[in-house]
Amino acid sequence: MCTIGVETKSKRSGTLIPDLFIDQYMTRLDGSFIRVYLYLLRHYFGSNPDRRDNADFSIEAMADSLGCMEKDAHRALRGLADAGLLTVSLDRDKHVTGIKLVDLFEVPAEAPARNASAPAAVSFAVSSGATAAENAAARTAAGTRKVADTANEAEETDETPDYRTMERAFSVDNDMIARFSDDSEYKDLPGALEGILAGQLTGDWFRLMLFAYDRLHFSADLIYFLFEYCIEIGKRDARYMTRVAIGWAENAISSVDEAKIHVLEFDDISRVVREQFGLRGNFGKVQLDYILRWGREWKLSAALVCEACRRTVQNTAKSDFRYANTILADWYQKGIRSLEDVAAADGEHAAKKSASAGRKSDPGRANRFGDHAQREYSESEYSSLELAMRNRH
Repeated sequence: MCTIGVETKSKRSGTLIPDLFIDQYMTRLDGSFIRVYLYLLRHYFGSNPDRRDNADFSIEAMADSLGCMEKDAHRALRGLADAGLLTVSLDRDKHVTGIKLVDLFEVPAEAPARNASAPAAVSFAVSSGATAAENAAARTAAGTRKVADTANEAEETDETPDYRTMERAFSVDNDMIARFSDDSEYKDLPGALEGILAGQLTGDWFRLMLFAYDRLHFSADLIYFLFEYCIEIGKRDARYMTRVAIGWAENAISSVDEAKIHVLEFDDISRVVREQFGLRGNFGKVQLDYILRWGREWKLSAALVCEACRRTVQNTAKSDFRYANTILADWYQKGIRSLEDVAAADGEHAAKKSASAGRKSDPGRANRFGDHAQREYSESEYSSLELAMRNRH
């Protein structure tokens, strides 16, 4: 075998990547997660030490540098945190204020950094235009919300870790319950969920709430909307709700508005509107407001919305949401809730229109004197009238 010599004239200038990351993490991480991790390594361990802990680092800057969306960057951070490679500090508004990387160089190869005995993590501030000192103050005020380590819970596989693996390995403990109870944002959530369920928040429902809180990092409003949406569509089973929650997490959904837009993509009303109006791509905000009003507020059926859209195109030759809303608003106010109700209303309207047209075409109503009864004269009366007229002359 011929030995190949490799030479380079370049000076040493680069970022060191821990062997442990390559050996134990890289093959199991999503490619987008690896890109973010390398970016973070460059930022902290790069050849320019002055870049450490400065104020020009931000989620926006990272997403711009990597050519991805901010929500994808957030998703990658959650994935890296769940893998045990870093922890993330959040403020009360769930904005990232700090990131701590586990120093894999200090971890023996036979002892992965994902265990509880991992060394202290290195850290740097994340800024959105603020100074490093301001970020440090924000971190101190908000505290570090440590992402739970799932290494001892999930089985080691060659597959890329995902939220489904996390959910299968998830278990509730007293420390988690205590953290949840101490979090002021969530203090009213259990009672609110029991109001939706019309019963106690027990068993798998309680587990789902804590899973969404501790692993998916959903806000209280988003967890509430998750339960509200599933129950509204007739899916009370906690396992179904869990699958929906995981789907949202996989799509980097972090707010109620994003969840509403997401569920509309799978909504029957959205489907028929697209079909009847011939639309492609995402709905605009005004269009979404109309669809949410028809489905969630007025609770009209997809069949009814489909008929209104069909009539809109038939009457206007265009996809006019305002015109369709006028039709549906009229039906909603009249209590029309099915196509049978529409047919009955159409029949009643046609009957009234026919009766009105009949009255207008009646010959007896051709002049304004036609409604008066005509007097009948006898032969002798005609003779008397004739004689009277002759005597006048």
